[in-house]
Amino acid sequence: SEPRWAFLGGGSSPGDGASHAAIRASVPFVKRFSPLRYFGVCAAASGWATILISMSLNPWFSIARNALSDMGAIGVKYAWVFNSGLIISGALAFLYSAYLLLTLRSKLELLASSIMLLASIHLILIGLFPEGTYPHFFVSIEFFTLMGVSMLLFGAAFTRGGARRYGICFAAMAIVGFLAAILGPWPSTGSLEVFEISLMTAWVFLMLRLV
Repeated sequence: SEPRWAFLGGGSSPGDGASHAAIRASVPFVKRFSPLRYFGVCAAASGWATILISMSLNPWFSIARNALSDMGAIGVKYAWVFNSGLIISGALAFLYSAYLLLTLRSKLELLASSIMLLASIHLILIGLFPEGTYPHFFVSIEFFTLMGVSMLLFGAAFTRGGARRYGICFAAMAIVGFLAAILGPWPSTGSLEVFEISLMTAWVFLMLRLV
């Protein structure tokens, strides 16, 4: 069947006129009346605000030497600001993931959305288990890994579904993110994290054009 993304751009016009009409009637309704579609962007904005505010409160922090989680480590004066911000960002990402699960239909899209939901839970866990606790390293690695896998699967889903330009872009962003982490070298963990978060931010803004 013709992909419902075609009328949004990036695909050919549907051969099934009735199906196309149904898509045009339903998707704009979802896009207009579901504020949850903006929660991905809100999560990204919350994440960046958390980073910038925490940096202003911790003048010792250097993006060239530190990991972002150093600002939330046990014993750091304003650690609660960083960790609370991550929990809020994770909660917003969780709601956005739930929106995607309710909106998207193909198995690959639902798998990608489910993995993103797991990633959002791990982001919350990073705030609940800050640097200096045993689970912190694992939940941090798993968050970035799960987000990369989710972006890659969204890329595959949209490429197959008709939004090829976006699909290829998403897959390329995910692959670049994985290669950057594997190949390095980076001046610090924080600089790599900022790069990865920048890719996620670009992805979530592009998603607004599709869902």
